Order: sequence, then structure tokens, then C-alpha cells
Amino acid sequence: MDDDGTRERNSDAQQNRDARRDDAIRGGGIPHRDDVTRRDDTLRAVRGAVYLPQKDWNAYQMWANYENETVERELGYAAELRLNSVRVFASYEFWREDGPTFFAHVEHFLTTCRERGIRPVVVLFEAPPESPPTEENLHATDPEKAFGVHSPSRSEVLQPRNWKGYDRSPVHFARRWAQEYAGDDRLLATEIMNEPGDVQPRRDFVTDALETVRDAAPDATLTMGTKDVRFARVYDRDDALDAYQFHMNLPKNRATAREYVGKQRALADEIATEVAGSDASKPLWCTEWQRTLDEPPSRFAPNLASLAPTIREVHDAQTLDGDFFWSLMLRPAYLRKPREKGRVNGLFHDDGAVYSLLDAETVAGQGLDLPRRDSFPTAWRAHRFPYPHDASDVHAHADDSAHPDDAADRDSKSAGLGANGGSDSNADRSAFESDLRDLRDALSDRIRRAFGLDSREDDDE
Repeated sequence: MDDDGTRERNSDAQQNRDARRDDAIRGGGIPHRDDVTRRDDTLRAVRGAVYLPQKDWNAYQMWANYENETVERELGYAAELRLNSVRVFASYEFWREDGPTFFAHVEHFLTTCRERGIRPVVVLFEAPPESPPTEENLHATDPEKAFGVHSPSRSEVLQPRNWKGYDRSPVHFARRWAQEYAGDDRLLATEIMNEPGDVQPRRDFVTDALETVRDAAPDATLTMGTKDVRFARVYDRDDALDAYQFHMNLPKNRATAREYVGKQRALADEIATEVAGSDASKPLWCTEWQRTLDEPPSRFAPNLASLAPTIREVHDAQTLDGDFFWSLMLRPAYLRKPREKGRVNGLFHDDGAVYSLLDAETVAGQGLDLPRRDSFPTAWRAHRFPYPHDASDVHAHADDSAHPDDAADRDSKSAGLGANGGSDSNADRSAFESDLRDLRDALSDRIRRAFGLDSREDDDE
């Protein structure tokens, strides 16, 4: 046993892994756990949202500044949309500071979810953000500096001695999570890492963390936050994953989205058959989606209604088993680059009003009696956001009841938060600049596809 409590793999856990491997080798599609059929049913028809309290700027702040009342209120908004899940990020950095308090907050969170008919997916580690988890970045609240943080730090995943072998290591966090909560029936699943990719040495770290959680909690429901299903081939060794994932934040249009989901489903079934035997199938979740890019009035404002019908369609066709839109709460983009472009995500203001009633009703699949406020929070006016123009120039959704003759105003960059009108020449110039950006992005995507590069946009979240 190492000084962090790392134990040699116990025989029961190893036998579980051996049994799963034997099942896969036989190719008979034999369930690797007795309750797989019951569990498989609970992993389908999942409707959720990515959740971070509106007051917080990263996962560390959610858990370090956890407020029972805020979480209870905002999870109530998810219930109003008839969601049965949320996807939330844990914080290795806060657990390292104060493990008992972190787990106490998790206990309240899971209890609050259950009271609202919600089973969450909890993500242990986070890869996409550029910002390292320094003290300054963890505590930043200035919107020009406060973004999601990489977790654990890149230095901690350079080699095994950095990610395991001591009491507060990332892998020890994964083990402690598994021991405390991975098997809790209030939880839908544990996601090991968001968008791990397949580069070394992160790949080895993620595989180590996955095996650690599986060994410590053999019956836990585990998944990986892959942005494309093809990465499941990397991590679903020994039938380790119970659900596959992909991300589809900003497809060009509904037809493109529909086609992409179909390809992801076919690939998921192919990989599941390779791993678990003939005719095997694993639940497939789209754990991040936002909107299409070709819908007016602004490609940078929330527009869940542009993509939600397609998400519902592929659900009904059983092509997709779960989805999570980004995000439950209205907020500036989570990552630096999309925020600098002016992207805003989400639906609910902190008081329960919705940014777009159409978005809310389309997600819920029914009419809703909710207050609507199609503008950005007044608190945002106290900051100079790093948008291409001043915050007052960022376009918010027009009033759903606006007259068609108001179309010119709705398309103007000067419409929205703090707008004071604006000349026609300013509107024309803004529209022209927007067209140039769209053309640039389209050409960039085409070039990247031609060379076989990843065409995923920088402004995903």
C-alpha cells in the first residue's frame, strides 16, 4: 500500500475485470454485471443540461462557495423543464483543499437532485480550458479573467508519479470518489474526464483514473466525456464504459446535426460490438449541444430552439439516448476564446426568468408559464466583457412578439443590452463585419476538413 492509501488491486476487483474481459472475448454479448439490463434502461431517455451556478465562474468556485439555497433554487429550474439529469463538474482542487467539506456539499447536491427527480452525471476531471488551476484563476471573478480551469494541472499528468502515489493525488481523488459516491443510486453516472482526447501522457492518466474507479466501484456506471465517439475505442477497454458520448455544440444547421448524430450512432454500435460482442449496443449521449449557426438573429446569442427539435427527433428515433444542452443558467461563454468572440450560453436568469421562452418550451416539449426577460443580467453592465465590441453592442434575442417590421433592428449589433439605437450606417457596418467573420470561419472549416484536421470550432462553450 502506497503512502496515499493506494492499495494493490484487491482480488475481487481484479476478478470483475477478468470476467468482463472473458465476456468480450467470447463475443456472446453476455452482460458484464448482473443488473446491466435494468441499468441500461435508466441510461436511455435522458434529458439534461450542463449546470454551473450562475454566480460561479468555474467548478472550483461552485464547490468552494457552495450555497444550499442557490443550488436548490436553480435545480428547481431544471425540474420545470422536465429534465431528469444535469451534468456537473467536480473539483479535484477543492477536494485537495478540504475533502470532507467537498463531500458534504456533494451529499447535499445529490439529495437536492433526488428531490427534484434528477440523477446527475458528475465529471471528475476537465481538459479543454486553457487556464491552469492557479490560485488566481481558481478565485477569479472578473469576467475578463474568470474562465473554466484545466483540472488537474498539466504538470500533474506528465508522468505517473505526479498523478498517483501520494495522499492528495488526482488518482487518489478518483478512488475516494469511487468509494464514497460512484455506486450511489442517486447518481446517473461518473464521467472520468471531459474531452480527454487521446494524446499522451493524458491518455495514460485518464486510463489509470478509469481503472481505479472501476476497481474501487465495480458496479458503478461510468462514462467518458469524449467529444467524438471514435475516442471510445481508446478508453472502453475490458468493457469499462457503460455509455458513450459525443459533443455537438455548434452544427451548421439541423440537417448537418441530424447526419452527424446518425454517424455517431453507427460508430457507437460498431465499437460496442467490438468490445462486448455481437449485437451489443451501448447508450449514446450528446452531452454538449447549444444551437445551429445558421439561425438568426445572432450566431453568438443563445438559440436552443434552433437545435432542440432535431435533438428530440433523434431521441424519438432511438438514435440518441441522452442529451445535455449547454447550459441551464444564462452565462458568458465558459472558455476564453468563445467569450472573446462574444458568445453567451444558457437559459435561466438567477431569479427564474428565461432568456427565451421559445427556447424553454422547445426544450421542455410543452408550453410553460415562465417569466421571460430577453436581455442579459444587469450585473453584467458593471464589467467590460472582452467581446469584439462593448457589452452594450452584443445582440440579445429580440422579443418573441416583435413585429416583422422590426427585423432590421433585431439584426443590428446595436440591439439588445443597453442599446440606444444606432445609425443605419453602423448597423450596415456591423452586418458586413459579421458576414466577413462567417465567411472566414466557413473557409477555415473547409480548409481544415480538406487536410483531415479537427474542424471543431474554438467557440464551443
